[in-house]
Amino acid sequence: MNIAQAIMHLYPQSIPMTDFIVQDDSDGNGPYIAQWNLEDPQPTLDDLQSAWNAMQPTPVQVLNDARTAKINSLNVACNASILAGFTSDALGTDNAYDFAYHDQINLESTFNAISAEIHMDNIKWKASGVPQSHTSEQFKLLYADGLAHKNANISKYWELKNAVLSASNAEDISSISW
Repeated sequence: MNIAQAIMHLYPQSIPMTDFIVQDDSDGNGPYIAQWNLEDPQPTLDDLQSAWNAMQPTPVQVLNDARTAKINSLNVACNASILAGFTSDALGTDNAYDFAYHDQINLESTFNAISAEIHMDNIKWKASGVPQSHTSEQFKLLYADGLAHKNANISKYWELKNAVLSASNAEDISSISW
C-alpha cells in the first residue's frame, strides 16, 4: 500500500508535506504517518488499507485498459507499416516506393491528373530511390499497388482490433501482435 496515495484518496484536497508527512525510517517497519496537520482525524491503518483497496482497478477496468493500450499500439504499428512503403512491379520488375503522407498525397494528385487526362505519359516517380519514367498505365498499376498496400494494412488492423475487443482476458490481449 502507498500510504500517501491512500491519504490523497481519502482527503483529495490535502497537500503532501504540508498537511501530512509520510516517512520510512528504513528500520524494516515500513512507511508511516510521521506528521498529521489536518483538522480531520488521522486515518488508521485499516482506514488507509480500505482506501488503498478502493483505489485498485477492477478486473473490468484492467481488461479495458489492456484493450485500449493494445488497440493504440496496433494503430501505431498499422500507421508505421503503411508509411514504410510498398513494392510494385508496375515497371516490370519489383521496385520499392515511398509512402509517407506527402508521397500518398502526391500519388493521389498525379492519379487524379491522369484520370482527368491532364497528365498522360512520362511521369517521373521515384522507384527504388531513383526517379524513373512511368507511362500512365504503369502509374495506374503503381497507384493500385499503393492502394492495395494501404488497404491490406488497414484490414489487418481491423481484424486484430476485433480480436482484442473479443478477448476475454489480458493474457489473450497481450498475445495479439502486429
